[in-house]
Amino acid sequence: MKLNTDIKIFLKQYAKMAVQNLLLPLVYQLQKPKRIEKGLVVFADAHNQNVPSSMAPLVKEVKRRGNMRAVQIYDDYQHISFPRLLKRMLVFMKYYARAEYVVICDNFLPVSSCRKRKETTVIQLWHGCGAFKKFGYDTTGDIPAYYKGNVYRNYDIVTVSAPGCAPHFQSAMRLPQKVFRPLGVCRTDKFFRDTYNRACRKLFYEKHPDAEGKKIVLWAPTFRGSPASPQLPQYEDILSLRDQLPEEVFLVMKVHPHLSKKYPYDNSTLSTDRLLPVTDLLITDYSSILFEYCIYKKPMLFYAPDMDAYGVERGFYLDYKKLPGTIVTQKEQLLQEVLKALSKGREDKRVQAFYDAYMSGCDGRVTERLADIMGA
Repeated sequence: MKLNTDIKIFLKQYAKMAVQNLLLPLVYQLQKPKRIEKGLVVFADAHNQNVPSSMAPLVKEVKRRGNMRAVQIYDDYQHISFPRLLKRMLVFMKYYARAEYVVICDNFLPVSSCRKRKETTVIQLWHGCGAFKKFGYDTTGDIPAYYKGNVYRNYDIVTVSAPGCAPHFQSAMRLPQKVFRPLGVCRTDKFFRDTYNRACRKLFYEKHPDAEGKKIVLWAPTFRGSPASPQLPQYEDILSLRDQLPEEVFLVMKVHPHLSKKYPYDNSTLSTDRLLPVTDLLITDYSSILFEYCIYKKPMLFYAPDMDAYGVERGFYLDYKKLPGTIVTQKEQLLQEVLKALSKGREDKRVQAFYDAYMSGCDGRVTERLADIMGA
């Protein structure tokens, strides 16, 4: 049975490689007109059936300005049939061949399948802020072993959240330095709007009336393992912490969607983006959520019992021991450090310095800058 499964996986990967290296470039050449279609912008993603949150603000702004034609091509390539996958890629290549702009926000292999025309600008918004865990060509497992060429080929602009992140992205993607632009991450614009923050607080207390008047602690760990076998080693420790916290503290546990079935205690239906404005203390381990949260200049705590082992296994761009918050490695110390962090309130100096180094491009006007660059 396992042998048959392995053969199927092998054949599927090589079918994808044949499509990537042979069919898609051919379609691109056949569909390519003499001139690009001025004003045509293609928004594409292979991980979502609807517009991704990392891309949504720019889609909305381009449509609002009304002087460009926006084509949106989204699907979850991991969970669709091969015929549908093939159809979606062919549709993309048809528009790719004539577009003035192509906008993506994650790995999207069809963009890198051929030598694109110079008149087309590919903008990679990326989906995460900062540069924490190593990715791309800086770590094993991120790039398919069968893929020939650079996965990130054809990118003209990669937006990063601050100048300090650019060298790490350049290392991970193996692209020229000029490609990486510290324009910020457009999905962070909402965190700077009072209307958004007020709406999040209102919604939170409507859904959690028992949290009114309490300090809000958010635990948001990184995803580990694989979708088929997710792992969350600190889970029991956080449940124990919940039972020890005083009445005036409300704990929200927000795990990755791939983890929620195996670890069912997830006591809020709100997204992490909706939870950040109401959070008084963030507890995480190795999640990039710390970058978004530092916008609010509030304290954070890192519960990482396996800090040394995980750092060796995955690799970090940052010195983990210099992150802007207390690091806890022993569960016996967790309650004490949580209460201590809550008593401090804002932790301006350390968090502000971290923001300046890794998030300074995020100022609430990122989407506007990107739309201006595109001439929208």
